[in-house]
Amino acid sequence: MSLTIDRPLALSELLAEAVRLYGHRFTAAIGLGLPTGAAFLATLATPLALDIVILAIVFTASFAVAARLTAGDPFWEAWAQTGVRLPTLAVLTVVVAVPFAVAVTQLFLLVPAVAWLGLMGFSIPVAMLEQDPQARNWFERVGFTLSRSVALARVELLHAIGIAAALFLVDVVLGIVLASALVGFADNGREIAVAIAQVILAPLFFLGLSVLYFEQRARALSSRPTNPPPAT
Repeated sequence: MSLTIDRPLALSELLAEAVRLYGHRFTAAIGLGLPTGAAFLATLATPLALDIVILAIVFTASFAVAARLTAGDPFWEAWAQTGVRLPTLAVLTVVVAVPFAVAVTQLFLLVPAVAWLGLMGFSIPVAMLEQDPQARNWFERVGFTLSRSVALARVELLHAIGIAAALFLVDVVLGIVLASALVGFADNGREIAVAIAQVILAPLFFLGLSVLYFEQRARALSSRPTNPPPAT
């Protein structure tokens, strides 16, 4: 099932659409969350610099797969399409995901983190779902994804940043609650509980960002000026 958004959505509508999509594609969503849970466990044994690299790679890959899932691809096809675009996604990991991962690791940079995500994050679903017929090489392809992300964000920048912030806060707050509940269940350690919580919650974050991309694209289309009728 593919997502169809033909009009701007309010915050509550967008979040409801993300939850509905999560429920409709639950198995794929949990599969989408596994890399995030594994990445969290990996960062427990690695230095901060490597933590940032791991988190950035997983962020880019998960967002890319989520965009294809939202568009209607089967789970493995979404991963296959991500693999096809690895060169472009590798650059976007450095330009988009690394700054976001760095900011997230520092609490005082959370506002810049979500602002950066709301401005540049659309480049990842653009890389997965849009083509620039004028791009003659890989370099121009990357330039198109970045400029297109800025163009989509500028349609309603505060809306894009606000939704990104809301999705991030939902992940953090519910993650704390769920992890605390899981610590007391079956004698889970806190680290295992946090990892399980992210397996469950990270898909909602990435699917929500993908819905935001489609919604922002609908805003862009609806805001285009229409040509006036010819004078008679």
